[in-house]
Amino acid sequence: MSFDIAIGRCLEFDESAAIAKLDGAMLRKLCPTLVFAVQINARLRVPLSICSGRRPPRQGQELFLDYIKTRDGAEAWLDIQGSGHYSAVDIRPLANGLDSVSSPEPERKPARSGWSGPSR
Repeated sequence: MSFDIAIGRCLEFDESAAIAKLDGAMLRKLCPTLVFAVQINARLRVPLSICSGRRPPRQGQELFLDYIKTRDGAEAWLDIQGSGHYSAVDIRPLANGLDSVSSPEPERKPARSGWSGPSR
């Protein structure tokens, strides 16, 4: 079972790619040695082919990437300063440390004995 990775707010998208404003955690995964200021303006441009099929890009909302496609890698471009100058970046680190195994079903509590429902 696959799941989605939230990477930041979708700023725009077209027929081939989407651009998200990255939050600090995502930027740190892509550039672990980078020291950055409190205000982060980094943008990540990704092909639509790796965006979530269940949660397609919507401007102004969280952008989700498919875990499997991100883990396997795809072309993506990073603009660290938000200035419009993009450089190729390996997006596989965004999936590092994530487990694609679905979480276990919640444990069901046994029915309480002696309870027969609401009284009338």
